[in-house]
Amino acid sequence: MASEVASAEMAAAIEQIDAGLDALARVGVAPIDAGDARRLIAELEELGRRVQAAQIAVLGEIERRGLHKVDGHASAKVLVRHVAKLSDPEASRRAQVGRALRDLPVVAAGFAAGRIGRCQVERIARAHANVRVRQRLIGQDEELAILAASVPYRRFDSNVSDWVSLMDEDGTCDTAERNHTKRDCRHVQDPDGSWRTVVFHGSLQGAVFDDILRHFIAAEFEADWAKARLDHGDATTKDHLVRTDAQRRYDAFLQVAQVAAAAGIDLGGAGGQITTDIVIGHELFERLLARLAADQPQWGDQVAKAERPGDLHEADDADTASGVQQGDVVGPPVPFGSPGPHRLGDRDPFEVSLLGVAASDPAYRCATLDGHRIDPTEATVNALTGHVRRVVLGADSVVTDLGRRSRLFRGGAALAVRLGHTECYWPGCHVPVSDCQLDHLEAWEHGGATDPANGGPTCGRHNRLKHHGYRARRDPTGEWQILRPDGTQIE
Repeated sequence: MASEVASAEMAAAIEQIDAGLDALARVGVAPIDAGDARRLIAELEELGRRVQAAQIAVLGEIERRGLHKVDGHASAKVLVRHVAKLSDPEASRRAQVGRALRDLPVVAAGFAAGRIGRCQVERIARAHANVRVRQRLIGQDEELAILAASVPYRRFDSNVSDWVSLMDEDGTCDTAERNHTKRDCRHVQDPDGSWRTVVFHGSLQGAVFDDILRHFIAAEFEADWAKARLDHGDATTKDHLVRTDAQRRYDAFLQVAQVAAAAGIDLGGAGGQITTDIVIGHELFERLLARLAADQPQWGDQVAKAERPGDLHEADDADTASGVQQGDVVGPPVPFGSPGPHRLGDRDPFEVSLLGVAASDPAYRCATLDGHRIDPTEATVNALTGHVRRVVLGADSVVTDLGRRSRLFRGGAALAVRLGHTECYWPGCHVPVSDCQLDHLEAWEHGGATDPANGGPTCGRHNRLKHHGYRARRDPTGEWQILRPDGTQIE
């Protein structure tokens, strides 16, 4: 009888939701102004998250009660995939998230309340699937919930990725080595006569190629823009360019091959070699150098090793989540609220908390200027033997303060402004830092120094908004604040 009442209540609740959505469809979702648009985005996003949380909860209940077995399905995932007509990847993501949320009740509650997004819980679930860090991740349930609800996704993803790398250094190195071993490039002709180039890179090789290709793409754009300026003068817009972005990307790719074949043709008259800068924390770099020289034990030697599978992957249709055996991890997880170290050498890196790993913290960073992640060991080895220039934060030999001597950020000062960022500082803008202009926060005309502390990377569009009353500043913690002309902050 109780089950029938519960079923009736669920049906009534779903009917109310359905009626509300029908009413919303009749009213429409046309915001009246920018403030109304922000409110509508937030409210609809919260509703969508709560529905998604219910979808994943249903899968979990089906699994718990074994209801999938009635019709011979191998798992709840298979039943949900069949009834909801989902793709295999979507069904697998829901099952993986469900397994993670069973172990992370605070994150689950935040997701169910709409405070945490679907993309954040999927990122958490991928980290949870790594059995070598799972128990420590579970121990930071509250920190995960705080971080997921309070920062943009890209920053959250970077924090989690950096934390997992610290907790599972050997696994990260294994992945980098595996990707390097799997590197491949195939040029395939299709039946219609067209060709496809399929390339698989490791982290460092991919970053180097990306840097090279971006330079060539920029050169192609400049060529198109120069031609358009000849025809249209100051009225030139992007619509006047003779090639699309896609066509310029291909022509740049072809030019890379042609320049390589010619072996000596200068790129755009610029001269010199394209150098990929890898930004790595000073303490991390020194520790890895010592490790390569076998002067101190590896981080992994400080804990009892879990059995290390060759690949980390999603569970199969049986959806069996393997637990970590007793003894896999030595020492308790960091209690909620305890501060993480600002430098790797402060304490055992296996005690670094998620909130202690800041996405922009130079102590943990190993990436290109634009934020493409690089395996630290691979970067260190190539800094010694390859043609990749390392940029170790805190190097005294880099000139970073030009004061009033120069109006423009150049050399070491320009690099210093870019180092702490991966993209434009404007909220929601993801223009890579290497494509950004270097902006004075306090205008040079008004006494602002050409000093990295007074600089920030911004795309051309948002730099121009500075002339229309918008202002950028950093708060005491280093976070960016963008103020509208009326003084209110863009969130």
